[in-house]
Amino acid sequence: MTIFLILTGGFYAIWIISLVIYQWQLAFFETKKTKQVFKFSIVIPFKNEAKNLPRLINSLQKTDYPADAFEIIMIDDHSDDNSYKIVENQQNILLIKNKKSGKKQALKTGIAKAQYEWIISIDADCELLPDYLHAVNSFIAQHQPEMILGPVRYFDTDNFLGQFQQFEFLCLQALTMVSAGLKKPFLANGANLIFRKQSFEAVRGYEGNLDIASGDDVFLLQKFARKFPGKIHFIKSRSAIVKTQSASNWNELIQQKIRWAGKSKNGGQTRSKILGILMMLVHIGLLYAMFNYQRFYWFIAVKFIVDALCLYQTNRFYRASLLWRYYPLSFVVYPFYLVIVFVLALRGSYRWKNYPSKSSSKSSF
Repeated sequence: MTIFLILTGGFYAIWIISLVIYQWQLAFFETKKTKQVFKFSIVIPFKNEAKNLPRLINSLQKTDYPADAFEIIMIDDHSDDNSYKIVENQQNILLIKNKKSGKKQALKTGIAKAQYEWIISIDADCELLPDYLHAVNSFIAQHQPEMILGPVRYFDTDNFLGQFQQFEFLCLQALTMVSAGLKKPFLANGANLIFRKQSFEAVRGYEGNLDIASGDDVFLLQKFARKFPGKIHFIKSRSAIVKTQSASNWNELIQQKIRWAGKSKNGGQTRSKILGILMMLVHIGLLYAMFNYQRFYWFIAVKFIVDALCLYQTNRFYRASLLWRYYPLSFVVYPFYLVIVFVLALRGSYRWKNYPSKSSSKSSF
């Protein structure tokens, strides 16, 4: 077991330190004035989001961009709360009812109605900054991408569950940022995803995985990566950060992670699968080390320190209000949580807004 811990711990430490160094070297994107004004269709599917929609709509209304250069399309995916009426009362929003069921079907419907060149996919529980579109416009003018991975973080909280999720999510964002910077992207987030409509049609959109409730972001990223290698970028701009809602309880969080795990099972890239295996091995090793801490305290200490370094470096960009007093407990809880999610994910079922519960459907794109 000692050799196993040395090998996994050493590889993990080198890998995390490499992430930290690369993030430090990756320059911030500065929005520059440009004569080019790209036009955007902001596509937002929603289902039972009555409590979150007012915040989203309020942020959209504050958008500082030419009114004739963007449109907002919102698709109601069979909500049974007050969501439809909230959107219906708003001006300058094209409201559509999704005839079929599912987030991808709703996105497909909205994108088909979009009249502009660039599609921006946003979740209904999000909030944008007023100069978001200016940052994206400037980035497109400078880099000519086919897809842009936008930064996402959770809203600030002052409780353990919220901070636990913020710690985890920032680490995932570090992987998203670095993998895209190295031209090997394998993570994306549908809460902030930008792509050219013509390119979406060229890769046949969500065809091949419409029956899987999750994965509108990662599956589409994989298609773009194959069709347009080197044309997928991460926008490291604070103006482009989108805030989203974290899970409100542990059951909701675990169900969310089981759903996300389905992305890897249904056609996930080899890199993401290898990473998942590595993470599981490292945390199994951590569990063993914690139960034998007098002998393997060095493994615990190394992981504790490198994880903290990664969080610190990532948050220099995201500027989330991290409460570090929750970090030690999060560090202890995380391996137990990860093992629980892994075991439950093997069953392939989850609960999410009354969508089909199986994450193990066959993907054939």
